[in-house]
Amino acid sequence: MRVALVHDDLVQWGGAERVLEGICEIFPEAPIFTSVYDNSNKELYNRFGSKKIITSFLQKIPGWRNLYKTLMPFYPIAFEQFDFSDFDLVISQTTRFAKSIITKPQTKHICYCHTPPRFLWHFSGDKSPILLEPLMSKLRIYDQISSKRVDFFIAGSKNAKIRIKDTYKQDSRVVYPYIDLERFNNIESFNSNYFVMIARDSKYKKIDLAVSACQKLGVELKVISGGFLDEMVVRILAGCRALIVPGIEDFGLSAIEAQALGKPVIALKAGGNLETVIDNKTGILFDKQDLESLSGAIKRLDSKKIKAEDCKKNAQRFSKENFQRAFKQTIAAVVYT
Repeated sequence: MRVALVHDDLVQWGGAERVLEGICEIFPEAPIFTSVYDNSNKELYNRFGSKKIITSFLQKIPGWRNLYKTLMPFYPIAFEQFDFSDFDLVISQTTRFAKSIITKPQTKHICYCHTPPRFLWHFSGDKSPILLEPLMSKLRIYDQISSKRVDFFIAGSKNAKIRIKDTYKQDSRVVYPYIDLERFNNIESFNSNYFVMIARDSKYKKIDLAVSACQKLGVELKVISGGFLDEMVVRILAGCRALIVPGIEDFGLSAIEAQALGKPVIALKAGGNLETVIDNKTGILFDKQDLESLSGAIKRLDSKKIKAEDCKKNAQRFSKENFQRAFKQTIAAVVYT
């Protein structure tokens, strides 16, 4: 089959881009269509530099690297202008607008959706600024309409499956994303006195809550945001007491990475955390997104005697092999039935 892949943007290296790499291994000849591609990002170039990458008109805008988030309202138009006439199967991977592509009836469109756009649907309880609400309202209508262009949804988690059903009124099949377990082979974990939080600087991640809780208890917190190499993150994780996840995650690959190193996770009892952390066995789930609840969970950690072996065993469920097997089986079931 002639296959094309579609991705929201190739600007930073993260969990979605790692999953894209795994899909590329399944379909090595498939080109990637994306809104913009920053080939000056060494990690992205090393992973995708040999691939055929087709970008949208947004790539031609001077200074787009500083504007690409501001240009978000134009992303739907950018994806609509791609031509997929030469392909039998198109697989879009998205948290935003990559599913907005238009295909002909003979072309099957499968969307691997990690979540409907969070900034539109406010899954974490955040609201749009009042001045932007008219625009957000129009984009929500468009998002629902464009979802009808998808022939079949694959959800990145049970949490995403619920969101897809609630938002788009569409069913989906769950295929969990993966972490690269080989990164953690032969990494010797050690116990230090600090906690870790790995998060981009987004409001829903609740970095401020983790900082406040650790300050209250007088314990050290290392916050890892942008600009860190994978190797450094692994070393820091390998020495922590636990990873703290106070936000409502779509899924949460960092929680699995911590467990792969035998480290427990202290996480909010909501969203994807319910699928990656086993309460009182590989971590502690706390009920409320407030200082008292998180502080209490941190204090309870030592009394739970969580075993590193249990954490590592749980992480094994999210291997690349399991992901690729389930993804291929799901694609085959959709295409050939």
